Amino acid sequence: MSAQPMMFRSRAVITETMLMRVRSVILSLLITVLLAGCLKPEMSVTILEDTVIDDAQTWSGVVRIRGVVTIKKSGHLTITPGTRIEFVRIDRDGDAIGDGEILIEGGVTAVGTPEAPILLTSAEKRPEKADWKYLYLDFARHAEIEYVISEYAYSGIQVHFCKASVKNSVFRHNVDGIRFSTVNIEVSGNRIYGNSNGLRYEERNSTAHIHHNDIRQNEIGLFVPTRSDDKAVIENNNIVENRRGNVLLGLSQSGDITLPRNWWGTTDEQAIAATFFDYQYDKSLGRVRAEEPLAAPVSIFVE
Repeated sequence: MSAQPMMFRSRAVITETMLMRVRSVILSLLITVLLAGCLKPEMSVTILEDTVIDDAQTWSGVVRIRGVVTIKKSGHLTITPGTRIEFVRIDRDGDAIGDGEILIEGGVTAVGTPEAPILLTSAEKRPEKADWKYLYLDFARHAEIEYVISEYAYSGIQVHFCKASVKNSVFRHNVDGIRFSTVNIEVSGNRIYGNSNGLRYEERNSTAHIHHNDIRQNEIGLFVPTRSDDKAVIENNNIVENRRGNVLLGLSQSGDITLPRNWWGTTDEQAIAATFFDYQYDKSLGRVRAEEPLAAPVSIFVE
């Protein structure tokens, strides 16, 4: 059989090369389309300066705050799962604490999900503690906080003069993780770590139930500065590995504090007491009583 003419062989090679290029282009387009279908659309960004809200509003996407957002008595703020709230650091009064905050005088429902928590954080590229001030609940009409991550604040959350629940959330890299006084509050299922003070409270006739939280690797686990009459129920928590102490009484806390049925990392009474700053170091202070210490860590998830 005679050899195929060179012209036809060249055409065959060119045709095959073109087909391969076409297939490659089609494959690239298909991959692009498939990836575009898998990628989430960019979140919308809402920018707020100093703002007063006196009606019902819902936040989603990214909310960037520069200043103070106040929810008045007539207002209610709903924050949807997956919302990211960023606070631009500004310090108008020069106290080294960022001035950004959300002040709740009306109502707030900030309920994320395990898969899509709500994030409150610094807007700075290199965030630090106290970049913003706090989520501040003051005489709030309604307050429901669940599956929230609050970080790089002066206080991850402060609650005063109202009824509130704070559940299944994370408070990290703040000066105070959670702080409250004069409240009816339940704090449960939270991870509180990497703060200067994990939980700080001034009881002042509060009704407080603090349970099934993991409070560890803070500078101080529990800080009780003053005016606590040992009525807050703080039980079934893991309070361990806090670097400067698991419990610190402030210089005005002369009354005893009872913390029953918690996990301290050990059941040895002397080892537990060594992690408290109380009467044993300053006779003007009350005593911290760790009654019935648990023999094992508690599971922190709550329904």
